[in-house]
Amino acid sequence: MDVRLALRELTDALLPERCVVCERFGAALHEACVPTLAAADGARCARCWAPSSASPCDDCLAVPPAFEALRAPYRFEGAARRALLEAKFRGVTTLLPPLARVAAEAVPGDWRPSLVTAVPLHRARQRTRGYNQAGIAAEVVAERLAVPYRAEVLRRTRATAPQATLGAARRASNVVAAFAASGVAGERVLVVDDITTTGATLDACARALLDAGAEAVFALALARED
Repeated sequence: MDVRLALRELTDALLPERCVVCERFGAALHEACVPTLAAADGARCARCWAPSSASPCDDCLAVPPAFEALRAPYRFEGAARRALLEAKFRGVTTLLPPLARVAAEAVPGDWRPSLVTAVPLHRARQRTRGYNQAGIAAEVVAERLAVPYRAEVLRRTRATAPQATLGAARRASNVVAAFAASGVAGERVLVVDDITTTGATLDACARALLDAGAEAVFALALARED
């Protein structure tokens, strides 16, 4: 086991968890506090889930993403932002299942995914971090939807700069040809990420999955940065 991951797990075991919303002890995120997170609701583009009075929005009309549609239950702000950053960078992965269960409920019935996968980390970053937060969320989503979770069908073929460090114009080029897929011929794939902003990473994953023969690809994130 990675030493840093082992230390994080030991710390989590020894110190009581404090809720990121109410700050009471007992859980990293109390179930009763989940409904208080900022919902990604209102008028939105059904394709990319961006705030928009038109659907599809102008961006999707100009350059349609490779995925059929995207959903995210929360806005990446406030306590939802704190929760996802704690999970991503401090290893507080117990924050992910409550958010992922709500995300699964946001999946429209007519998507009918036949398998769930996650946006993969590059193997070097996976070794450093010790876990893939998107993968943890995707497993919960798959269980909730009662469809198989298959991490191996999608892989990252090259290391890329973290999307959060780049402006919108560079995010798409940063992940071009960064993913490859296999074993998805004829499948309706739901690909899961923790956070989406421009949708560039999910779009690149969808293109790889479609190139590998997927029938359709749908995207799900726990939160969207509007």
